[in-house]
Amino acid sequence: MASALSNVQVSREKLLCAICLEVFKNPATIPCGHNFCLDCISRCWDQQFSVGAYSCPQCRESFISRPMLHRNIIVCDIVEDFLKSGAKPGLGRPLAGPGDVACDFCSGGKLRAARSCLVCLASYCEEHLSPHRDSPAFQDHPLTQPVRDIQERKCKMHRKHLELFCRNDKTFICCVGTTGEHREHKVVTLEEEAHSRKKELYQIDLEMEKQLQATLLEIGTVQDNIDSITRTTQQVELDITNKFSAMIDAIDEALKVVIGLIGREQQAALNQANSIRSQLEQKCTELKEKKLQLEILVNKTDHFKFVQESLCFSSSSQVSDVPKLKSDLHSKLARANEAATELSVQVKECLRRAMKHKLKSTESRGNEKAARLSDMSPHTSQLPQEPKIRNEVSQYSTTLPPRNISQVSPSRRHCRCHEAGF
Repeated sequence: MASALSNVQVSREKLLCAICLEVFKNPATIPCGHNFCLDCISRCWDQQFSVGAYSCPQCRESFISRPMLHRNIIVCDIVEDFLKSGAKPGLGRPLAGPGDVACDFCSGGKLRAARSCLVCLASYCEEHLSPHRDSPAFQDHPLTQPVRDIQERKCKMHRKHLELFCRNDKTFICCVGTTGEHREHKVVTLEEEAHSRKKELYQIDLEMEKQLQATLLEIGTVQDNIDSITRTTQQVELDITNKFSAMIDAIDEALKVVIGLIGREQQAALNQANSIRSQLEQKCTELKEKKLQLEILVNKTDHFKFVQESLCFSSSSQVSDVPKLKSDLHSKLARANEAATELSVQVKECLRRAMKHKLKSTESRGNEKAARLSDMSPHTSQLPQEPKIRNEVSQYSTTLPPRNISQVSPSRRHCRCHEAGF
């Protein structure tokens, strides 16, 4: 088992500090579990001191107070063993692909660059990076992740690394530029400028967060108003539908009454006509019998019998008269139809006047309200609340015609339905 554990190898990437991108020097473990060089994490938190918040540069976990830092003895031993092993991590590395930064010093097939030097303005694979890691001559050369545009970070005039920033001209300059046209300008290091801008962006982020929260609150308020509008509109539509349904039911009820009266008048007229027709048919039968008796009598050859029976026939030959059909149904129906037409016109005119008057007044109030809202700030204007909407629509519904059809027209007592006998 000990032999198996001794053969375990650790790759160089797992022993690199995420801040300086170098092998750990005095590694320290912070509360979230990540490791950094003790000096690197200390400088990072020194920069965060002015902001008042401390966080892990790798996972961004924040800490209320600045954690105490101590060397991680185990990681220190692992790093020491790794450095003593003399491992050459450059061997076996893949070639640079289309999207990779290639090593500037590889001949033939170029390997993928591991770091870029901001002083040499060149990119190196792990093998060619060894002098920068081991030689004291390169200890002041800052290394960074492979940069594709490394040549653009060189001053075109002095061919030096752009390591300073002129705040007056808002441009990158090299160290030679501070003795020339930027001599009296406010020049800071890139680290200072980045730190300053991070603080500025942090404040902007806080302000944007406040605006975001305020906007979310406004969205919630508008959504509440939308829900209120939908809910109130549906309720008012239901109330108005019920009122119109009640009017329709009243009209249907009055229609049934009138149709019933017309039916009874029709039945009475039919009964009278059927009775007279029956009497006329009976009279026709009697006249046929009398006519037959008369023909028999006329054909008699016995004069005595003829005279004797003719006397009796003359006295009994009279048939009772049938009364004439007398009905004013047509005139009643005509007057009822005329009365219904008059009532229909009155109801429609009443509805038209009521709707026109109320809608015009509602539109006028709506224009006044819109004019007032247009003068208000969009952040202070609010939509009408549900009780106010319900109150306005309730006032509107009270102007509609009453549910009782007999109250639709003020001149109902003069309606011609009375003249028609209904």
